[in-house]
Amino acid sequence: SASTPTLSASPNPNPNPNPNPNQAARLVESCNRLGVCCKATEMRPDALGARAPEGSEEFRYRVIALKPLFILDQLEKTNEPVVYLDVDLEFHKFPKLFLPGSWPDGPRDVALFNFHSNATNHTMRMSDQAVGSAVAYFNQTYRAKKLLTAWAEAMQYKTNERAPDDQVLDTLLVQGGWLRHVSLGW
Repeated sequence: SASTPTLSASPNPNPNPNPNPNQAARLVESCNRLGVCCKATEMRPDALGARAPEGSEEFRYRVIALKPLFILDQLEKTNEPVVYLDVDLEFHKFPKLFLPGSWPDGPRDVALFNFHSNATNHTMRMSDQAVGSAVAYFNQTYRAKKLLTAWAEAMQYKTNERAPDDQVLDTLLVQGGWLRHVSLGW
């Protein structure tokens, strides 16, 4: 897509008993300072019902499980590529790799943080997780949307109800074969 991405952030499900109430404002300020189009989305403390109030473990895990669905929803609502950042992050320089034409060998469906810097080297990454999801770019492509759908569905499995979303995504990429089906940037 030749569109400029929309940055979206959601509540940080960190169970920190003293969270910084200004995290979203700090993220938005960093966007404004650098000329990045962004929006932060806030959830009501009771959005997940009385059995999952904000600050509870149940709230935390349910918000984590909603991340891929949230990103997919933003893709559909904005009709633009979406860059997701956890709300406790901020920009320190303009994110050029998210702009159209920024990848030397063609556009990417998805760009993710990679702990190993070259996760396509299968011998290096067979023993541990490589992908982090606190910063994630999803383009307006069929393949990006299919990966997000698979990730959202996997997060709903009973065995994944308390699983870190980035570990589930990493498993889909490696064991689920998605490394072969999407154009990834690291």
